[in-house]
Amino acid sequence: MVNLLIPALFGLLGGLLRAIVGFLKHYRISNKTKFKTPYFILTLIFSAVIGMIISTALSANYLVNLIAGYAGIDILENFMKIIKKKN
Repeated sequence: MVNLLIPALFGLLGGLLRAIVGFLKHYRISNKTKFKTPYFILTLIFSAVIGMIISTALSANYLVNLIAGYAGIDILENFMKIIKKKN
């Protein structure tokens, strides 16, 4: 159990980093649209959970876990955009 905790924490950190980068990008680029706090909080939660799951499954090394956490929510977000465009 302890062996899975550290990769999960690095995945969580990667997911949170992705959410913060998204927030900063929105803040810098989008002055016209209103910032949606519930969406940001939901993104933080999903980023953390997806990062933990992916990094725990891979658990190769800490850098891979961090990248997996960062990329996990990015992949999910792009997948949702594709589905939304089809509908």
